[in-house]
Amino acid sequence: MSKGKRTGFIEKQIEDLTKELQSISNKQDSKTIASILVKRGLLYESMNQLDKCQQDIQTAFKMDPTNQELKSLLMRVTASKEHPETNKQDNNDPQVARFQEILHKLDTVDANSVKSLVSSNDFISILTSCGSLNTSPRVKSLAFMILSKLFNPPSEATSKYPLTFIIEKCAACFSYSVGQGKNESKLLAYRTLQAIFQTSMTVGSAILCQEGTVEEMMDTVEFEIVPVQIAIAEVLNIASSDKSCRKQILKYATDWLAKMASQNKTDPHLKAAAGTILTKLKAQSDMPTDEPTEGLSSDGSVHSDNLSDSMRKMQLTSDDLVDSLKQVIKSKSSDANIVLNALEGLAYSSLKPEIKVSLGEDDEFLKCLSTLAINTVREESSTSKNPLLFGIGTIFANVTMYRRILNEQEKQMKKLRDLANAKQRQAEGKPAEVNDDDDPREQDSAVEGRINKAIKNGISLALIVLSKSDSANIRAVAAQTYLNIVTPQKTRGQLLQQGVIKGLLPLSRDEGTTGITASQALAKLAITADPRLAFHGDTILDLVRPFLNLCKDSSQLRQFEGLMALTNLASVEDRARLLIENADGMSTFENLQLSNNDMVQRAATEMVCNMTFCDPVFERYSDPKKSQNRIRLLMILSDHEDPATRRAASGALAILSNSPGTCEMILKVDKCYERMARWLEAEETVEVKHRGIEVIRLLLQHKGKQVIEGLCKEGIDKKLVDVVKNCNVQVVRSLAVEVLKQLSENGVKIST
Repeated sequence: MSKGKRTGFIEKQIEDLTKELQSISNKQDSKTIASILVKRGLLYESMNQLDKCQQDIQTAFKMDPTNQELKSLLMRVTASKEHPETNKQDNNDPQVARFQEILHKLDTVDANSVKSLVSSNDFISILTSCGSLNTSPRVKSLAFMILSKLFNPPSEATSKYPLTFIIEKCAACFSYSVGQGKNESKLLAYRTLQAIFQTSMTVGSAILCQEGTVEEMMDTVEFEIVPVQIAIAEVLNIASSDKSCRKQILKYATDWLAKMASQNKTDPHLKAAAGTILTKLKAQSDMPTDEPTEGLSSDGSVHSDNLSDSMRKMQLTSDDLVDSLKQVIKSKSSDANIVLNALEGLAYSSLKPEIKVSLGEDDEFLKCLSTLAINTVREESSTSKNPLLFGIGTIFANVTMYRRILNEQEKQMKKLRDLANAKQRQAEGKPAEVNDDDDPREQDSAVEGRINKAIKNGISLALIVLSKSDSANIRAVAAQTYLNIVTPQKTRGQLLQQGVIKGLLPLSRDEGTTGITASQALAKLAITADPRLAFHGDTILDLVRPFLNLCKDSSQLRQFEGLMALTNLASVEDRARLLIENADGMSTFENLQLSNNDMVQRAATEMVCNMTFCDPVFERYSDPKKSQNRIRLLMILSDHEDPATRRAASGALAILSNSPGTCEMILKVDKCYERMARWLEAEETVEVKHRGIEVIRLLLQHKGKQVIEGLCKEGIDKKLVDVVKNCNVQVVRSLAVEVLKQLSENGVKIST
């Protein structure tokens, strides 16, 4: 195929995929959309349009963030983008042209076409290109694209797709290379298998889990040269995320891993990789599960016991593993692979309370972790270091994480799971676990202690670095960590001084969970700090939309915090009120006034009261043609059992009653005079009395004799006299006297 025809063919495929994306309904599975985006991104990459490729892959990863294959693909695309000079050289490489042709001709719907390719020498070249360190980035990228297409067929091809045939061919190539006995062949075999895992966990695990594969690897591993041992460890590391592979690793590899992790003479890269694998295995085995115990073999033995036995033999504890990985970070190693392995292991283990304490109370470790994040960006662009930054962010997020508040259904599920686990541990003769609710290391006070240490050791600067990343996952962990560290009120002033707004504001503009989480962190800051001091210049205006998004969230806590933050902003900045009005914020507040949560209902009413100072809102609420129901709701809420809600609703009515239209609507509300009388009850708060008297004053001013009968029928004149006699607040007494004069002028005889 000529270059021109090939380009035209690719462009047609891109056009078809774009149309397919546009035709998909919003209700369709996001993973389907992600799959189409990946296909289009790979086509863009084949045309060297790396910006468009990266954008599609990033969007796909955001939709399917747990997909390790997408993560690996994004890393490779990013690496290719950062070395454009290599890409130019690759365009003249005949292997590039050959792989492009294979990719474009590959029809995964046609089983015979797939079998023909997999049986050819070209397939050997593709596998070799993925595993060889000497392969150029462009060729390697195309090889990965071909494997990705082969290993992940479209849904319409799966019923007759020869995936088993592909796995058998890959396994045969792997066995042949290992069987050669040469170090170069073994290195190629294990690095290629690692590449296969990155492209498809299904295919990778099928190869590794073949009978005798892991067992044979472990039989000879101690006789291999260090680079081969490292390659084997890297395969086991990525494979340990798969359940089937994990069983094989637990059964055959734990002795060697424990030995490598415990010996000081072990190569640092190998030691870090072994420690990471053991940490991940330990974290998985300790994790509560709703399924039967993982690792049960056919003869009833428990493979996970192998892990404990292996570590015990080498006198290796979980604390030793964590300390070893911590030491990698503290030593400021320049080997990115060693650091990455250490970060991955610590990120896995930092979910456990004892590890949170170990990491969160180690000043030196926290300072080195913050420094690592900053230096990562200084040395190279952040995109090439995404795995490092993600590991750093995950550790910070876990160490500072508060215990999640469970809803009733989740509480019941937890009780059942804890009961099942307790029975299981009892049957195995193991001691009962400490309930998280009773664990002092997970109490709020303990978390706040770790947060204070993290702030002291530079977490703010590290988070600013993370917030500037273009990785959706890194931005997500940065937002969560920000929310964690602003939760204690005592930390907020210090964090504002350290410039957390610089990191939080861009994150709040992200879509989905990241944006909402960052907005909630900003709201906490806005609630307790004076907006004029906390947010400089027009930053106040930039916060309106994120806070409105919080109000629209399904979480009532977020709704409440969004309302409170907006109330603070609107109270100090008229332009903020206008922005809220233009963004149709009032519709949101009015809906939240009907919330079944008293605190949300109160905050929404306070926000409405605040917004009545905005001219367009005042005019709309004063128009009888538009707002009779709005005034009725305010009257009902002014009679609410919550004093703060009554105060806010009566305050809004007091402002709006300056308009004759509002007074007219108030009088149309059922039992309006009874409600007014309750504003003046002896046990009512002075704030509500003050606002209620103001409403009555304005009703008399605008409606005169029309309201006299209704007021006197409810004894409001007598209640006003009681206010004058008993209220200690001068301004309220004076206002009551003024209203009594109005009543007197309209013929009401005042009895003192």
